[in-house]
Amino acid sequence: MSAQTKAPAKKSFQVPHILVIILGLILFACLLTYVAPAGTYQVDEDGRVLAGTFSYIENTPVSPWTALLMIQEGVINAGSVISMMLVAGGAIAVVISTGCFEEILNFGVYKLEDKSVTVLVPAIVVMMSVLGAFAGGDSMIAFVTVGMVICKRLRLDRITAMAMFYLGYLIGQGASFTSNMVMVFQSTAGVAPLSGMGVRMAIWVIFTIVNAAYCTRYAIKISKDPSKSIVGEILEPDENMSTNIEASGFPVRAVVVALVMIGAYVLYALGNQTFGWGQEYLLAIMILIAVFAAAAYRIAPNKASKTFMSGAQSMGGICLVMGCARVIGFVLTDGNVMHTIAYGASSVIGNFGLAAAGVGVFLFTTLINLAIPSGLSKAAIVIPILNPIGDVCGLTRQVVAFAYQMGDSLTNTLTPVSGPLTGALGLAGVDYTKWVRYSAPLMGILAVIACIFIAVLSAIGWMG
Repeated sequence: MSAQTKAPAKKSFQVPHILVIILGLILFACLLTYVAPAGTYQVDEDGRVLAGTFSYIENTPVSPWTALLMIQEGVINAGSVISMMLVAGGAIAVVISTGCFEEILNFGVYKLEDKSVTVLVPAIVVMMSVLGAFAGGDSMIAFVTVGMVICKRLRLDRITAMAMFYLGYLIGQGASFTSNMVMVFQSTAGVAPLSGMGVRMAIWVIFTIVNAAYCTRYAIKISKDPSKSIVGEILEPDENMSTNIEASGFPVRAVVVALVMIGAYVLYALGNQTFGWGQEYLLAIMILIAVFAAAAYRIAPNKASKTFMSGAQSMGGICLVMGCARVIGFVLTDGNVMHTIAYGASSVIGNFGLAAAGVGVFLFTTLINLAIPSGLSKAAIVIPILNPIGDVCGLTRQVVAFAYQMGDSLTNTLTPVSGPLTGALGLAGVDYTKWVRYSAPLMGILAVIACIFIAVLSAIGWMG
């Protein structure tokens, strides 16, 4: 009797890597130059298109081979942003390696562990939002395990653990006013990094308060009536597992490093507006931040240097992707299709006023983010397309960058192709559909707030 053959396992669907997506988009852009009508606007001395000057011209198609030859130019063109990403990646890596943010969080959790739900839950959400705003990274999803310990102690559910730690940092990061991503968004849009900090700080405060209130309301509801838990169960302390949080003293050194880091960013923002400091000042300040953090924690120069290099290297792939993404804009520009796209989009959203145009940019970015949640990679693809659309509609580049930032952040907690989200769901043991039941209403509330901000800022011509 012949051995029974084993049926081949079915391959599960894998989300394409961002580089695969970009290469596909480059090919699509090339095809577009062959079939789409070519057109052009007149531009001013700053390279901004002038509304009302559009005219159709003869097609100038760009071949895929020509597009491949543009990759070097794309990397060179992205040099300013790439240099900022490399230095920022190294500096943040040094600061994070000191463990200062973990010390601050551990102290806060330790001091709050015996407090009631109404105090502990919002306090943790605010702490995670602060950390996310200044140095949040995907590695912070590891704190979800701390949330599980806390929720077992307070007899809350897995959703609350996710909401306090994962959603706390994610919303803080998305509405940040000093993060690396914001600086890249602004640089790509052609505005000074860290400009408009006051408005961004205001929306960060509002987003944090709304998130804290939403999470606290849910926690109080299920603590009073466990049957209202979305996951259908309340966590109970394990017999063999300690639910005590490790004792922690006030982290003076950690607080000093964090304050110096925050103060340095504020100093640059003020220097940019007052003295016209360029990006070279920002890079120098970030290096000094890393040096100060290493000195404060007595990290040996060689070790700090290796950490800095490792952090910079972690940005290498993203920098390459951003350079390749620039090729899409080159193809659409050389093929004289970019302005045709801007003309068509502005004809749709521009007829309803500046406020609607700004909201339109936000909604467009939100939809794109569901498929490509990588904000940095997506910025190099989308913002060069949004810039001329905003110019034609009369939006300032600062508004375009802000609308992109808001659209890039809010759906990160909903899209199933987000790596950090799936990782956090795995740590907490939460089903994706149940998580959406919790987070979707909150994202809707924040989206409305974002639209109001964007509409007002668009209408007043916010320059930052």
